[in-house]
Parts: sequence; C-alpha cells; structure tokens
Amino acid sequence: MDDKVLLGLTGTAVSAAGAGLSVTELQAIISIIVTIAGFIISVLVPLGIKLYNKIKKAKEDGKIDKEELNDIVETGKEIVDETKKVIDDVKNKR
Repeated sequence: MDDKVLLGLTGTAVSAAGAGLSVTELQAIISIIVTIAGFIISVLVPLGIKLYNKIKKAKEDGKIDKEELNDIVETGKEIVDETKKVIDDVKNKR
C-alpha cells in the first residue's frame, strides 16, 4: 500500500476518533490532541515529504531556478493553509 494512502487513512481514523470525544473537559482536551495528531499524520507529514522531495530534486543540478522555487513556495503555502484550517477547527471546539 502506498505510504501516502496509509498515512492518510491513519490520520483520518485518528481524527475521526478525536472528533467523537467531547463529553467532559478532559475528553475535549484529548479530542483536540488526537485531532491535531491526526492532522499531522494525514496532512503535514505527506506535505512535508512532498516539500522535501521538491527541494531535493531542485538541488540535484546544483541550483534552484525560478520555476522550481515557485513550486517549493506553493507547497510551503499549502502547508501553512492546512495548518491554519486545523488551528481554526481547534479554536471552534473550545
């Protein structure tokens, strides 16, 4: 099975488990932690790997051209945007 699919499924399962917990304050805290862990597993890890691979490929020829840099920056923006979404979700759970 592809690592990205496995990470996605694991992260989604962890997030779903976290979303189901919110009866008491302790459970709400656990829910937030589990939701963040699921997000990291399913979104940040694959995006981080994608970013790493783009940087590695761009550096193979000893220089990073403008097109490669734009691609790297776009992936970085994607990571920031996804992180903002989760932060907003966590704020809304409180």
